[in-house]
Amino acid sequence: MKKLECIVLGRLATNPMSGYDLYKWMSKEAPYFGYSPKPPQIYRQLNDFLTKGWVAVTIDQRGSGPDAKVYTLTPAGIAAFLGWAMSEHSPTIRPLEADFQMRMLLGGVIGPQAAMDVLTTELKYRRRQQAESRPYEAPADLGEAAVPVDADWQAELVRMVGERSFLLGQSNLSWLEMAQARLAAYIEDHGTIEAQRKDEEDEQCG
Repeated sequence: MKKLECIVLGRLATNPMSGYDLYKWMSKEAPYFGYSPKPPQIYRQLNDFLTKGWVAVTIDQRGSGPDAKVYTLTPAGIAAFLGWAMSEHSPTIRPLEADFQMRMLLGGVIGPQAAMDVLTTELKYRRRQQAESRPYEAPADLGEAAVPVDADWQAELVRMVGERSFLLGQSNLSWLEMAQARLAAYIEDHGTIEAQRKDEEDEQCG
């Protein structure tokens, strides 16, 4: 499934929207998912969803402006969204890959366990990646460089860039570990609350 499909499905799963309102939201939020669509792209995607039967349209009569078409997910659209949200997450080599944030924020709405599954997969991959991380090494032979290069400066530059990469990876890893602990506590607390509610309902029925 293409990224724009995932974003639009994920947003409509929580809030029916017009194409214009969807564009306003995406202009602010979608860059964090590595995407900056133009209005024609969004409307083409919505029309594609209509063709697939993933959305239904109602007319919102807005007194302050022209009427708006509001798009709501159909059962087929909900199934498509859930199929993506519950599919296996495949981390990429980039530590701060936007796809992970998109899956957590948009796919994670179906429940904390879904978010935990995505996060756990990402965490395992980043732990292994960080353990294998090594600073970049400056070229040993600069004799064939196309421009004059000072060897000492090249080595210092490579160290700085390598340190940035390592620290970004370490910071991301720390957040993943904290988020996993927070999610685990949330799941445990809310699982206990749900069990208590069920017991109370059973007592009332008895």
